[in-house]
Amino acid sequence: MTKRTVRRIIKILILAAILFGIVAGIRACVAPSKENTPEITYSDIYDGFTTVPEPVLLCKAAVLMDYDTGAVLYTKNPDEIIPPASMTKLMTTYLLMEKIRSGELDMDQEVVVPPEADFERAPYRSSLMYIRAGQRIKVRDLLTGLMVTSGNDAAMAVAILVGGSRDACVEMMNQKARQLGFESFVFTDPAGYEASNQVNALEFCQFCRIYIQNFIDYLDVLTGAVDFRMGSRVINNSNDLLGRYPGVDGLKTGYIDESGYNISLTAERDGMRLVAVIMGIKAKDIMNAKLFRMEEGASLLSYGFHTFKSFLPVLPAPVSAPVFGCTADTVPVAIQGSEHLCLPYSQLYKLSWDITFTKGLKGAIAAGTPVGSCTVSLDGSPLAIYPLVAEEGTVRGSLWRRFTGSIKAMGQKPESLKFSLAFPR
Repeated sequence: MTKRTVRRIIKILILAAILFGIVAGIRACVAPSKENTPEITYSDIYDGFTTVPEPVLLCKAAVLMDYDTGAVLYTKNPDEIIPPASMTKLMTTYLLMEKIRSGELDMDQEVVVPPEADFERAPYRSSLMYIRAGQRIKVRDLLTGLMVTSGNDAAMAVAILVGGSRDACVEMMNQKARQLGFESFVFTDPAGYEASNQVNALEFCQFCRIYIQNFIDYLDVLTGAVDFRMGSRVINNSNDLLGRYPGVDGLKTGYIDESGYNISLTAERDGMRLVAVIMGIKAKDIMNAKLFRMEEGASLLSYGFHTFKSFLPVLPAPVSAPVFGCTADTVPVAIQGSEHLCLPYSQLYKLSWDITFTKGLKGAIAAGTPVGSCTVSLDGSPLAIYPLVAEEGTVRGSLWRRFTGSIKAMGQKPESLKFSLAFPR
């Protein structure tokens, strides 16, 4: 072997070593060794949703609730008694809306403003709609003036319209609170101007949920407008999250010195609606207070939307029930029910579905016919039971299929009617 050949071999070996080192380095960067890489499970993936921190709020009290289930998702001093201020007007509006729903009053009906509701007779530092005694005004506009502009003059006009007098309306407000089961509520005026009005954040949030349940079709009229025009005046809604935070369409703000700044909120995103109440925000001036109220409201809603999921359960995979005496041997089924569940995203992978079919399903079965039940459980603990129904109808089979089907149905074993499904992985 010549010296030239030896040198060539050495060069080739050096070049091969360099190339091998480059490839190994790339592999080390792209794909770490299994020994140093822990196996990723679905719990790791879904627990990642819990990175949204629970908000730290400056307010005195707060509650966040899922609208569909009533599940309480966040609380801070939920039982502390605080004056609701102008959030009181939600109860005043509730009474008026009941009369509209019953047909006693109509949205487009005109009413005359009584002398007691003239804006010049409103208490000092009142928010106003600026209505005059003797003025004719539609009920719709009166409601908007009450809820959007938060007019204390409008509150007096509504109180007299609903109850005949201010005091009679206040009594009706307290009766309605007791009827709905709210023990902390005490109302002493229809506008919330007085510090003697009392609620706590938890019960007021529950009341807001009931309010929405009853009048959700009127939210755009009652609380969703960004501003209201009265003559030459344009008055902005004091709920500054309207039009700024996606999905917000209510409800009401409030302020008196004794309570601080309050707000009740509702927002809907991707089929999930939240209800929130924040009370007792203090600040050195009105601009800072409004800013804090916006920040805390947005923070609380964002926590709810990013941490929890409210949903109607569906089967995680196609499921069919056995049927006999039909042209087909099975029929596809689905969960039927209106009971929502609300869970943290981090818990969804722990869901399971326990299926039980009705024994001996025979003959023609119409779509929507109950064919069994489904128990939805979280980590083995039942959450709710839903009926299973046929998604489509079945066609009765031939005489022979009906005969053999009857025999098979009688011999159906109980264990063949039950099985479980886990969260898809």
